Amino acid sequence: MPDSVTPQFRAARVDCALQERMIGTQAAFARSRWFAFFLESGHAVAQTQAGEFELTGPALQWGPLDEDTRLRIDAGSAGHYLFLSDRMLDDAIGVVAEAADLRQFARRHMVVTLGRSDPRTTDLETLFERIEAEAARAAFGTEISVSAYIRLLLVALWRGREREGAGARTTVGQGRREINRFRNLVEAHFRARWKARQYAAALGMSYDRLHDLCVRSVGKPPAQLIRERCFHEAEILLRRTTLSAERISAMLGFSSASQFNHFFKAIAQETPGAFRSRIASSQEAPATQAARFSDWP
Repeated sequence: MPDSVTPQFRAARVDCALQERMIGTQAAFARSRWFAFFLESGHAVAQTQAGEFELTGPALQWGPLDEDTRLRIDAGSAGHYLFLSDRMLDDAIGVVAEAADLRQFARRHMVVTLGRSDPRTTDLETLFERIEAEAARAAFGTEISVSAYIRLLLVALWRGREREGAGARTTVGQGRREINRFRNLVEAHFRARWKARQYAAALGMSYDRLHDLCVRSVGKPPAQLIRERCFHEAEILLRRTTLSAERISAMLGFSSASQFNHFFKAIAQETPGAFRSRIASSQEAPATQAARFSDWP
């Protein structure tokens, strides 16, 4: 099956009948930043900058894509690959309450080994087949549909990792639980322009306690983390919509467009209008963006 014609993702099935196949990702790296590989049967090795990951099917691997990533699939093996952009991952994660946890989870390399009788195996086969069907179709709504399938894929991975670690997992420390609660509150309320003290009150702790938690866990005070989350959302809206700066400022809870301009320029060193013009003219890769909202433990 051919790759997608959309620049936001590539997906295809791989059948290696009589000889080994090597899938290089240098071309995909120009537009994609993440990959998933579902090995239905046989044996394969994913070579990345983080190391080599051996898979015996059925198995699923997910991780950040680098220009040195290679998928070496043995003869007689079959599977599916998916390369996707930062934009597709952001759309898949969405703005649900669990988004902060899911975003952090998705930034790791991980492998889930499945059994042929495991119901997740059939679910994953169906997901990849539907993604590939959308890739071949490339019709209206393709990216929306694929984003939904990617979210289901991430949830399946998340549940798989939770299941594998359930037996050996120790009790999560109180500090980690509290920082996770803070992350989820930020995801839910950053558009309301909550201050750090409001988050502390909602968490039932003092501001000093919240400040200490964030600095020890992340190396940044809570106010900076809140600003970075808001800035990340502003970047997405400026890059991917035609909404005016005034409309975006209202969506993000600013009292005026001038307040939003001041906020954005303080971080990006350019106004929202200048940022949007530069992106439109250069079509620069996602990797050149300013600091991303990923500084969570």
